[in-house]
Amino acid sequence: ANGDRFFQRHAAILGSTGSGKSCAVSLVLERAHARKYANLIVFDIHGEYASLANPPAVDGKSTPAAIACAYKVAGPGDLDSPPKNAIFLPYWLLSREEMLSMILDRSDQNAPNQASRFTLHVRVLKGEMLDKEGKADVKATFTVDSPIPYALDKLLEKLKHDDTEKKKSAVTNKVVKGDWEGKLTRFLSRLEAKVSDRRYGFMFKPPAEALKYDWLAVQMATLLAAPEGKSGIKVVDFSEVPSDVLPVVAGVFARLLYDVQFWMEAEKRTPFVFVCDEAHLYLPVRADADAVEKQALYSFERIAKEGRKYGVSLLVVSQRPSDVSRTILSQCNNFLILRLTNDQDQNVVRRLMPDSLAGVVDGLPLLDTGEAFLLGDAILLPARIKLKLPTIEPLSQTRDFWQ
Repeated sequence: ANGDRFFQRHAAILGSTGSGKSCAVSLVLERAHARKYANLIVFDIHGEYASLANPPAVDGKSTPAAIACAYKVAGPGDLDSPPKNAIFLPYWLLSREEMLSMILDRSDQNAPNQASRFTLHVRVLKGEMLDKEGKADVKATFTVDSPIPYALDKLLEKLKHDDTEKKKSAVTNKVVKGDWEGKLTRFLSRLEAKVSDRRYGFMFKPPAEALKYDWLAVQMATLLAAPEGKSGIKVVDFSEVPSDVLPVVAGVFARLLYDVQFWMEAEKRTPFVFVCDEAHLYLPVRADADAVEKQALYSFERIAKEGRKYGVSLLVVSQRPSDVSRTILSQCNNFLILRLTNDQDQNVVRRLMPDSLAGVVDGLPLLDTGEAFLLGDAILLPARIKLKLPTIEPLSQTRDFWQ
């Protein structure tokens, strides 16, 4: 298969559980590591690719060399003394819509008031930060969505003031209920519940340096560049991220890196690939997506449609293609399809193929572990192949239940 074509136009690895998907991903990463400028960022949802960065010894033989660098989104136990490889995604990186998708209850009759006060205060606080840093040129063009640090306690203070403020009546001159009094109570309680929960600490309890203006530049350079003398493959462990915010977190992470690449001068861009493991968990079919999942879809669907021009590609990995966004799968031009037994999943694959190849799908339930069909514009003719085992296997081996 032509490696350039495989990654240029997005690719998908699809197969039921136990069909050899994780090993296929590890094998792709191993082959990519042999290239001079490999740059892949793996969304490791279950922590199964940690072995690529810290390989275990193989049955009495020497330990193989690591092919990746390991990072992790900080968990509840990492907040007090974060390890060097811990990643924080502070609340101020989130756009207005991403933040509101987690906190705002759209069915609340006061939702428009809550959204407008939140938006106003965040914009003011970001503006104050720019004044403090002397960034007049940035202040002239910034928006409420710009990734500019602000203090969360100041935001809570302003919202509480709105929620309890009284005013004088223009008619009777008596103290009466304020314009916003009582309208932000539920919004505040939802926000405070998230802030106090240690599981969301990577977002709401970042280290003090994460509130500095130049912190983001250092983080982006770490994630986009290869560490000196190390692999350019980065495995980011999302296993401790609560499932209810996983889509937003994955979406913010991808959007930030894509935006840096988007605005970079063309000759300075190095292409990179997002390996989206377990994509059905955060890139669902749009009709089934809730407010949080839609935020991830906006980011990833944009990359699927436009990323090729800017050197950003997707490798979508899933055991349920019928649950993955149609838009994203429709933009994939290369498929490595392992055993698929579900008829809905097979129908998705059938629709992605030209009519002349529809018969290939009939053989999908019969494939052995590690066997796959490879098709797309990276290969001249569709081929049934047997994948080798990677040198370093992922931490997803099948257990011997009966023994």
